[in-house]
Amino acid sequence: MRRNALLLTVVGVMAGLALAAPAHAHSSGHLRTIATGLDNPRGIVVLPSGRVVVAEAGHAGDLCVGPLGCLGLTGRVTAIFGRHHKQQKRALATGLPSVGGPFATFGLGGLAWQKQALYSVVGLNPQLFGDPVADCQGGPPDCVDTVTRVQQLSGTLNRIRSLHHDHGWDEVAGVGEFDFDYAAAHPDPGNPEYLPGDANPFGVAAGPDGGLYVVDAASNTLDFVTSSGEVSVLAFVPDPPNHQPIYDAAPTCAAVTADGDVYVATESSSLWRWDGHALTEVLSGGKVGQVVGCVADEDGNLYLANLSSRIQGSVGEAAPTAFDGSIVKVTPDLETSYLVTGLNYPSGIALGRDDDALYVALNGLCPSDLSLLTPDNSPPGACPAPGQIARLELHD
Repeated sequence: MRRNALLLTVVGVMAGLALAAPAHAHSSGHLRTIATGLDNPRGIVVLPSGRVVVAEAGHAGDLCVGPLGCLGLTGRVTAIFGRHHKQQKRALATGLPSVGGPFATFGLGGLAWQKQALYSVVGLNPQLFGDPVADCQGGPPDCVDTVTRVQQLSGTLNRIRSLHHDHGWDEVAGVGEFDFDYAAAHPDPGNPEYLPGDANPFGVAAGPDGGLYVVDAASNTLDFVTSSGEVSVLAFVPDPPNHQPIYDAAPTCAAVTADGDVYVATESSSLWRWDGHALTEVLSGGKVGQVVGCVADEDGNLYLANLSSRIQGSVGEAAPTAFDGSIVKVTPDLETSYLVTGLNYPSGIALGRDDDALYVALNGLCPSDLSLLTPDNSPPGACPAPGQIARLELHD
């Protein structure tokens, strides 16, 4: 998602935090909440053990610097333990960059499991922060240290050293920095947001030979990161014709099928296939809405998380309707159907290890502490509850 694309207007109220389907949701299967109190949840992955892990973008912080808004190190990766009312959460990694404000924060995005390690991508780029000394003029004493730390962590792909303890991260590749420079060297005609460069690496998926696919919603690229950390651009996702329904392509996720094809979905209502040689658009519009998450099962079916099912608003902005989020199934022959509608800000999706359930992040633009929200930093009624994870049982 582009930095501005998440600052969306929403109206409506969601009823409660009961462990059941959210109010207004209509589902072809049973939808049950398994975790609550999450801080801007985004990507989800299910480990071989069946444990659910979620990336939380955090709620920014108290240090506010110029046009960047506020920033802090409140992002984290969290494992969900237990079921029903006995749910527990354990932090696997903490202290990761979080920028913007408590609503629709930018920071951690997608998660992927590869070669016995958990990978995540931070949806920022170091160039965003410029010179910390200049940015911090007149700021608090610890401003330079904090901005420098956020700058060092932003835009890197990282690996958790331990799945059960907060032992920190190993840097793998500076994807955000690479994509920013690529965008600067390859201007996107007709899109002023692309200058002087731009990057927001948002989606990540396991690839061949221990590598990873990374989807950047600002440079509009599908990248490949080798196991040794080398980054290359496989394909560029073009903006929608006449910059409609929104100005920018904004690809957000990659889903890899059993035959090795990579499907890339966008916030601009399109689905693309990379076959190893060329990128081809396969669906546009219809039930493909403002997609922010996608996953493929072993039979070649795709599941898309629409932040909003219908793209509305003026050029350059996407204004979703309250409880207009949905989960869409796409069959191998590209037939589409809704599995559940009426969701509030679904922002991540993953399959269970036996493919009998989907895990979906809900209220994905909302902080864990709703008292942080004010009329000045969030739309009224946008977050009636903190972030959640729900399990959707799949039925033939």
